[in-house]
Amino acid sequence: MKKVIVTIMISLLLMPTCAFAKKKLIFATDSFPPFYYPKNGSPAGIQYELAKIVFNRMNTNFKIIFVPWKRALMMAEAGKVDGVFGLRKTKERERWLIYPEEPLMHITAVIFKHADDPFEYKGISSLAGKTIGITKGYTYGKEFDESSLFIKEEVSDLHYNFLKLLAGRIDLVAAYRTVGIHTLNEMHIQDRVTICPEAVYLSPLYIGFSRKPGNGEISLEFSRILTELKKSDECAEIMRRIGVKPELISPCK
Repeated sequence: MKKVIVTIMISLLLMPTCAFAKKKLIFATDSFPPFYYPKNGSPAGIQYELAKIVFNRMNTNFKIIFVPWKRALMMAEAGKVDGVFGLRKTKERERWLIYPEEPLMHITAVIFKHADDPFEYKGISSLAGKTIGITKGYTYGKEFDESSLFIKEEVSDLHYNFLKLLAGRIDLVAAYRTVGIHTLNEMHIQDRVTICPEAVYLSPLYIGFSRKPGNGEISLEFSRILTELKKSDECAEIMRRIGVKPELISPCK
């Protein structure tokens, strides 16, 4: 009888470690190419690949389901998924999400203009009087979002903004640099639209873990391994292999 009790106690002590290693995490998000998006029925993208490296080192499986952004947030808040993939940290979201200390990547919002346009972005004041295309649901920094110096025209898809720009229906487009370049290449109009060098907004992007039992420990371990990866000598080579520029995940050597 004593042997049975000892065996049960040992098994109970080992359960957290085993569960941690074998647990499959499910994250919700919307498509955000080239960072993360569905491709042939499976997730793809440079942030997905980076997260996969970290989770592999944790011996933890994970899955991404693609849904509208507001639904992804609602699912995480209700505990229906283990978190949200690729989001900013806000005080409101910290009520129901656990953020790793280390962000997955950094993204930069910039101004896109017609290649023939001599306009130069020199801060928010330089946008005065302009009509600027933005994408619904995205932020471009508090100063930009709250400014009344210019007109904001909102669409559901960045492709439409670039078409409106080329048609002369708007003056400029605000978008995240990497996403905008990806979209221009996809539309084959990269020679007709250029980027203003100065950034409008720089933001870290995280994986937010819902406040479910065990996710706090997983978040800590994810942050620890991600930080170690960024400091390692192999980091730059891994980033080149998955198509990530080192500045996106600073402090990668």
